Amino acid sequence: MILDHYNNLNPNKPSYLIACPKTREAALINPQGECVSTYEETLVRRNLRLVQVLLTHENSEASETAIYKLERGRQNLEVHSGSSPLQGDPLASSGSKQEQTSGAPLLALGQLRIQTLRPAALSGDQVSYRVESYTFTSEKLLVDYPEPEQFCALDETSRSPAQRFDREGRSPGKVRNFRTTRENVSIEQMLLEDLHTSLIEDAFSPKETLVVRAYIELLEENEYAHPSAAQLGENIGNIDRSVIHVLVHSIRWKQIDRDRLPLVLAGQASKWLRSLKTEPEFTAHEKEFLCTYLQLVANRGTPPSGPDIVAKLEAPRSIQWVRKRAFTIRRKQQEFGKPLLMLARNKPELDILSQQPVKIAPPVQSHKRILLDQFPTA
Repeated sequence: MILDHYNNLNPNKPSYLIACPKTREAALINPQGECVSTYEETLVRRNLRLVQVLLTHENSEASETAIYKLERGRQNLEVHSGSSPLQGDPLASSGSKQEQTSGAPLLALGQLRIQTLRPAALSGDQVSYRVESYTFTSEKLLVDYPEPEQFCALDETSRSPAQRFDREGRSPGKVRNFRTTRENVSIEQMLLEDLHTSLIEDAFSPKETLVVRAYIELLEENEYAHPSAAQLGENIGNIDRSVIHVLVHSIRWKQIDRDRLPLVLAGQASKWLRSLKTEPEFTAHEKEFLCTYLQLVANRGTPPSGPDIVAKLEAPRSIQWVRKRAFTIRRKQQEFGKPLLMLARNKPELDILSQQPVKIAPPVQSHKRILLDQFPTA
């Protein structure tokens, strides 16, 4: 899912954009009039098509202004407000975009399914919306909030200390993370949740924010594949790759200080994610090396040498390039307890020397030992 959030002039009234990365259909949640130009910019930049507007309550003047502006040039823009059918209520017939399940009614947004739920306790809303692990209200973003049958029963005051999550947001008015387990949850999903939380809390500098937003965008658009520094630089534009590495290092430590997962570039292995990862990740250059290496092993049955790999590679590479790739791959394999890659030696001069007899010179006595032997013993 594509997710973006916007800080409005009214800090207690956030707005969100969600979209299906496959069909490029998008929806805005509680849009605000002063942010319409920002919404339009995001839609154009990410090649999205706005088809729905979701409101957590009716009679919002700011949202009505936004809808009026957003409807210009758009036909059939669907608006779902607080009067939409709730969980357990009979589903009104409102077209093919709405489905009924055994639980809450669903709104279809491309391949995404949006649950229409009763409002969270103390939220003041008429309805709330849930997509994947995110629940949207008019005041805050809730991560992994309880299932619909527990939605009204669990609020800020009724939760016991054992139910509280140790990484909940530092700004309770903006975001809360209720996740209590990491089972059956991908690292990338938890990483996105933590990065969105920090963004909403304004935890990063302006330059760091650019990097984090680009990182999230590339992660969402490429099926959770971690981007490289070069990809981040290309996405942001006019920024050197070395600067990207410095900013990523700063962002990583800020996340660690907040007890959140640190972002990791393509091919990197973080010790904070070691307990969650089971396989090493390789860069594009390392994959190029491994592809050639494995082909040679399959053909010969023995590990190839560095020069053998250089000769087989399609792109012109140096022997130093091959040795560096082998070193980094071995380090990653060792970190994850995998069998280590091996290269054969290819030095003819060693073979010639090995065929010649080796002369062993007699040991030479040191002068100190000779002088000591000359002293009389008692």
